[in-house]
Amino acid sequence: MAKLNDEIKELLVKQLVFIATASKDGTPNVGPKGSMFAIDDETIVYSESTAKKTLANLWENPKVCVLAVDRNTAHGYQIKGTAELIPTGDLFDRVARRQEERKKSRPNHVVKITVEDILPV
Repeated sequence: MAKLNDEIKELLVKQLVFIATASKDGTPNVGPKGSMFAIDDETIVYSESTAKKTLANLWENPKVCVLAVDRNTAHGYQIKGTAELIPTGDLFDRVARRQEERKKSRPNHVVKITVEDILPV
């Protein structure tokens, strides 16, 4: 299993990160996520507040690709993994508190992504 290093963890927090999803029939979608962060070397989480296409796709197909790129250097990483929707519990509460501290909206769901592959871009 691929491991997140400190550089990747920092990119997730400091840069605007994008997540690509696909519906059950393969229709792609990509969207920005400003709340993504690593909770350990193999797991990324973010607050899903919009409850639109990304969330709908995740219900149908949990495979995702996250793109984190430094805008100044154009160096970054493509992170592939499997998402799990977390509607309640300790992890949900942790992410919700983080959102409140950042003066952002409370999540509808927390998305937990288990990292499976990391590629430089």
